Amino acid sequence: MQRRHFLAGLILLPALPFAAHAANAELQIGIYPGTGKADIFTGDFHSWVAPFAQVLGAALGVKCTPVLFRSIRHVTRSLESGRLDLYFVPPSVAVSALDNKYSPVARVRDQATGVLVRRKGADVTTVALTEKESWLDVMARYTLKRNKQTTAKFMNLKTQEEVVLAMQRDYAQAGSLRTKLADELVGKGGYEVWYPLPTTPDFTLMASDDLSVAEQDKLGAAAVALSPNVIQSLQKAIHSKVTGFAVDKQADYKMIKQAILEAGY
Repeated sequence: MQRRHFLAGLILLPALPFAAHAANAELQIGIYPGTGKADIFTGDFHSWVAPFAQVLGAALGVKCTPVLFRSIRHVTRSLESGRLDLYFVPPSVAVSALDNKYSPVARVRDQATGVLVRRKGADVTTVALTEKESWLDVMARYTLKRNKQTTAKFMNLKTQEEVVLAMQRDYAQAGSLRTKLADELVGKGGYEVWYPLPTTPDFTLMASDDLSVAEQDKLGAAAVALSPNVIQSLQKAIHSKVTGFAVDKQADYKMIKQAILEAGY
């Protein structure tokens, strides 16, 4: 009789809400720091993101452990499995999270901006882009299609620095860069703005829908209330600009999703 009751209890365990087992477990947050930080040293990563993870864990009274992902392919596979509780990811990956039962609880205040840069007056036959499915990749393809620039070939590289190098060595006549790096390159001469990329939400904190709305709200509030020291530490690990967080559950990711679909990903 006791054995039957024990087995019945085991059957019911998976149906318990997250809050019921969080007290005896820990949160795991997957972080993909972006193409510009994909080669970050593991020790540096954990040191810099630890304060961020600690604050999020404290919001729910549990330990929060960060998990580093070095490519979009790997973090997307993780999202599809739903094995982690939280993700802090670039906007193109946030779209995948939305499709896999995760919800945005906060995003960085600064929006994602970028520019397609080309050699001055060049006929563009090849465009250098960062990693496939990265924001710079999909928004560049989207922008070129909207401007009827459909004859150029694409070259996907690992980092923005490699995109710049490809243009400098004339492997590509144009490239897609975040605004800061694009401005630096144009400022040196020899390059010009070809097309600005659409502005969209940037890095987003996504929470599993297994968490209650109240728990998601607590995580969002904790992100918004991060101290300057924690934000500065997190910024060291993330290639995009992080000056603080805002709660924006209605942020529009439709354009990014459309760009991903049009790119065939």
